[in-house]
Order: sequence, then structure tokens, then C-alpha cells
Amino acid sequence: MKNRQIISTKISPVIALAITVQIIFMIVVISVIIHANSQNHEITTRNDRPRVTLNDLSSGDTNLPQNYIEDISLSLTSAMELNTTKLNIPASSAIVRDGSLILTQFEKQQFNALSFIVDIPDLEQSYQIYYKYPVNTDTTTTPYFNNPRAVLCLDESSQIIYPDFNCQSLYPADTRQRIATDYLPFFEFNTSSAAIDSKDPTIINITPVTTDANLTDETYIAEIKSAISSLGVTPTLFQYHVIHY
Repeated sequence: MKNRQIISTKISPVIALAITVQIIFMIVVISVIIHANSQNHEITTRNDRPRVTLNDLSSGDTNLPQNYIEDISLSLTSAMELNTTKLNIPASSAIVRDGSLILTQFEKQQFNALSFIVDIPDLEQSYQIYYKYPVNTDTTTTPYFNNPRAVLCLDESSQIIYPDFNCQSLYPADTRQRIATDYLPFFEFNTSSAAIDSKDPTIINITPVTTDANLTDETYIAEIKSAISSLGVTPTLFQYHVIHY
């Protein structure tokens, strides 16, 4: 009977530990590579995402740098996607409507309030855009992607030039009111002070700060309405109460 040679397959604890450490190391390295590639893909996707071209904003008083304009264009594209089936980015640019651009500068606070209407002829759609950005666009304290903005459907029939496309918005229905109430404290009025009613955000309480007997309630109200209009917001969204003490 032949003797059989038995070879031991046992691995020493030291070798086993070394192999385990190598496997764990490889798993960690692979995970890091996958995560990095995923992040790069997300960044590339955002930067390369198709967006409508938006012209007519880089010149004049707006002083908007290209990265701010691209930020607005991306938000506008999101609105278009919501209102268009199988959206293809139009060949023509979104056009800033003549006479619609309003820029209000708050010098003490060092920021601008911008409002304008854009028309997209290829889609027959229009939107109103609100954008807040620093007076000094070179500032590093307010990155452009943190600037408050809103892309809304038109709310006045006189502004509508295209057939109804059942426009939907990503923003709450009271966004325009919120825009006005957010900016209202920054205005410096000559004849009165104004504040939103604590119980009803659609009411603006006006308190005269002058003793001029020639000024009427209508005068005080007109000054507040003019300020709200300068934001691209319709003043009729509010009621106005003049309070005399």
C-alpha cells in the first residue's frame, strides 16, 4: 500500500491578517475612486446641463457677469422643463422684453433688486424673473448661486402675448407678495413709514412721519405703491391702511 503525502493547507495567523488588511485596503481605495467619479459626474452634469441662452443682461446698469447670467438661465430652463413636454432647448435665445427690465439699487445694503420679463418665441412662453445680487459683483461673500431668485408665470393679462400654455411654477403662489415684503423695510420713504400688518401679510400699514397738512392719505399710499412697482410687483396685491396717531 502506497503512502499518501498529506500537505497542510492551514495559513498562519500572521499571513491571514496581512491578506485581510490588503483586502480592506483595496475595498477602501475602490470606494474612494467610485465616490470621486460620482461627484465628478454630478459636477459635470450640472455644468454641462443644457440651458436656454439668455441675452441682453450683460450690458447697461445691470452689470451682470456671465456666471450670474448662466445662473438665471439655469433657473429659467427649469421653469421651461416644467411647462414643456419633451423639452428641446430652443435654437433662439430667451429675449428680455423691451421696457420690462426694472433695477432698484439699495445703496445702504449694497444689493440690487432686478426684475424683467423674458419671451421664448420658439416655445411661445413668457416668464417674469426676479433676481437679487450684490452691487459689487466681484464680492466673494455672496456667491452667485446663493442669490435669491424666482421665475414666475405672468400674473397680469396685459403682459401676456402668447396663447395660454397652462403655466406652472416651482414657487409658491404668494412669491410676489413675499418679494415685496422682504424689500419693503429697506426703502427710505420721505413722508411715511410702512410695515406689513402682523396679522395679515396682504395689508400694508402706513404711518405718516410729517406734519404737512397738504399731504393726503392718497399721497402716502402712492409713495408706497411706487416703491412696490419698482420691484416689478403689482401694487394691487396689497391693501393699504394709513394710520394716524
